[in-house]
Amino acid sequence: MKNFILTICCVVFLLPLGLKAQTPGTLDETFNGTGTVFMDNGYTDLFTAVKVQPDGKIVAAGISYDAAWNAIAVVYRFNPDGWLDLSFGLSGSFMYSLNNEANIFGCYIDDEGSILINGSTTDYSVYKILLIKLTPNGFPDENFGTGGVVAQKIGPDMNFYEDHSSSITVQTDGKILLAGRSYNTDFKYVPVVVRFNADGSLDSSFGVDGVAGIPVTEVDNEFSAIKIQSDGKIVASGHISNGMSWFSLLIARFDQDGILDPTFGTEGVVNMNLNNIDDEFFGMEISQDDEIVLSGFTTTADLNYHLLVMKFDSYGQPVADFGDNGKVILGTEPMNVGYAMNLQYDNKILVTGTSGLKNPNNNDLVLWRLNPDGSLDNTFGTDGKITYDFFGHPDEGLAMDLFENKIIVAGKSRNANDLLDFVVARFNNDTYVSLPEHENISSFSVMPNPVKQNGTLTLSCDLKQAENLVFKLMDVTGNIIMETILQDNSAGIVTNNITLPASIAPGIYYVTLKGSVASFKTQKILVF
Repeated sequence: MKNFILTICCVVFLLPLGLKAQTPGTLDETFNGTGTVFMDNGYTDLFTAVKVQPDGKIVAAGISYDAAWNAIAVVYRFNPDGWLDLSFGLSGSFMYSLNNEANIFGCYIDDEGSILINGSTTDYSVYKILLIKLTPNGFPDENFGTGGVVAQKIGPDMNFYEDHSSSITVQTDGKILLAGRSYNTDFKYVPVVVRFNADGSLDSSFGVDGVAGIPVTEVDNEFSAIKIQSDGKIVASGHISNGMSWFSLLIARFDQDGILDPTFGTEGVVNMNLNNIDDEFFGMEISQDDEIVLSGFTTTADLNYHLLVMKFDSYGQPVADFGDNGKVILGTEPMNVGYAMNLQYDNKILVTGTSGLKNPNNNDLVLWRLNPDGSLDNTFGTDGKITYDFFGHPDEGLAMDLFENKIIVAGKSRNANDLLDFVVARFNNDTYVSLPEHENISSFSVMPNPVKQNGTLTLSCDLKQAENLVFKLMDVTGNIIMETILQDNSAGIVTNNITLPASIAPGIYYVTLKGSVASFKTQKILVF
């Protein structure tokens, strides 16, 4: 009987691993039974950001507009099975409105599980940067800003001057970086990076009174994405106007004090136009060797939009052996835009956005996957591309994250009533881990696996520097079964032994090891 039970357990254990063999890019039907979740708050709804927690729960943030176009900031958390996590906020959600205008465009989950969201708000005359911090259970953090909220004016203190933030990241010291735009006294938008202290106060030691910008000559300019390189330098990207009404591609790099880095591009800035029409970056990632990978669009003379993916080296020069001298341009349809991107651990590039006809005609949510050299990955979909048309109306993927062997996309879908709904879709992938940010834990193994009830797990990892580690054992719904701090770990190969409680039920669990220097490592185990 014991051998029979062990055989059954091994089969159960191998079954989830078999998901790796599922066709990459297909909808994961273990997520809400269909692979998708649609939500309708009554009028116009869209998710603009998505992040996955170490336990597999999905945090999606965005905007819900009512019939009068009042904007409400929203955050929903979904369990790994696609159902709302009712333990989060009020029945699975957090909603916030300030003066009928609370726009959200970015989201970040810190090492403590707190959730930061950012965007803009207004007091009816002046737009300000909006930054909100939620506790891990979905309520405003009273120790941050004013009741968990920061509404910060950074430009001239004059009516009708506007500040917006589009993207967010957090330094290893807990300081918060936002990228966006701010009006100057010449009524021109300046692309800016703004830094806040961990308590939500403006960090006056950064740039000029907490704000770093670049010179502009025309009206419309913006940073849409922000990332940190391994040496702590800050990279922001978006678009800049050079004349007429055309947007050009924009990348800027700042040092840790908010000063433009003269070794990058031209005095710290890359300003590039491909066809003398509109070009713009939306998505950006930093590779493990500090190359900058970006997605967006370029426009041709027929005013059609084509997917643009580019790679730049650490000096701000296009990488010659990527695509056509650093650039890949794809799409024969009138509308092809890459709004968000991720790098897999094997340096393949995933891009989501939209492809098809121009609005208001039908365009579809799309996934592209490129090889590290910029060629389309023919093992993914049809010639590296997969489209999803949910209701026969325009669909767009606006944000993306990777978790284990899954691709999570969030955005918007137009329903039969011609109104936008929130959408989250989870897709199968053929690789099990996303590219880690520059983290301290470079490897992680758990033995034995499967493990008996009341058995001992041996955790082994390679640390780049000494630190304490947090061990968590979670069930498949994300509930924490066991948690302990592993103290005084030196740099190098580290081994820790964990005895499982006898009361633990047989089944599948997740073991997570988290350090203070970015990110975490997760392994799936079977207890029998």
